[in-house]
Amino acid sequence: MLILIHFTDHFHIFVGDLSPEVTDSALFAFFSAYSPNCSDARVMWDQKTGRSRGYGFVSFRNQQDAQSAINDLNGQWLGNRQIRCNWATKGANSGEDQLTSDSKSIADVNNNFTENAKQKSNEDAPENNPLYRTVYVGNLAHEVTQDVLHRFFHALGAGAIEEVRVQHGKGFGFVKYSNHAETALAIQTGNGRILGGKPVKCSWGNKPTPPGTTSAPLPPPAAPGHPAAADLMAYQRAIAMSKMASTQALMQAQHLRQAAMGMGVGASQAMYDGTFQNVGASQQQQQQLMYY
Repeated sequence: MLILIHFTDHFHIFVGDLSPEVTDSALFAFFSAYSPNCSDARVMWDQKTGRSRGYGFVSFRNQQDAQSAINDLNGQWLGNRQIRCNWATKGANSGEDQLTSDSKSIADVNNNFTENAKQKSNEDAPENNPLYRTVYVGNLAHEVTQDVLHRFFHALGAGAIEEVRVQHGKGFGFVKYSNHAETALAIQTGNGRILGGKPVKCSWGNKPTPPGTTSAPLPPPAAPGHPAAADLMAYQRAIAMSKMASTQALMQAQHLRQAAMGMGVGASQAMYDGTFQNVGASQQQQQQLMYY
């Protein structure tokens, strides 16, 4: 028989398979972005090593929201892992999902949720700390690049973007904004939107920006097919073609000069001078084409 854990009019769910970098605040941001009725979140830590045990508990103000979170978020990506969600239970057959599997008792966990409820809303929480200005973006498709992620968040119109990073091959990245309010808006508007065929997961980055750090906003990204992007590509192709043509012409001139050495000094010099003039004309035409 499974008994749902339910203290102080709150309902708790178990969250397993957490990435090592997921903190209390990151877990709370993930579930509170899904439901405003999420009231608290705790990751279970090993007191000896200081490392995450790989699971935690999230509380909701009503049972329906907790059940919906279990149904909708089970198997979703948080960090670089797919999480498992179920009711927090106690019982003989609940296995890893039972609270008693940890050295903490049910009373200890309940105290964490109740006695520290006010602490959750103090300045240490990312959602209330103005030093947090970075969006963690998870569940990224493999083909998403920094340019693609920049265009995606620029289109949200949340504010001035200062930095975009993608951890290639790991499915997540970071977007840094100019201030805390813009970051919060980007998390709210970007979470769950489709990018590369997958819904992205937006939450607070787990590190605050050091006080006094200043950086300039990035220029707006050029969208694919935009004239600026097309002009840049054409310019780069013109440069490459010019360099290739010049190299080939000079190699041909050198080859002809060496071949003409057996024809006498006058003939050799005349052939070389004519070839060199042709090379100069070719280079001039390439430069005119490039600047045109």
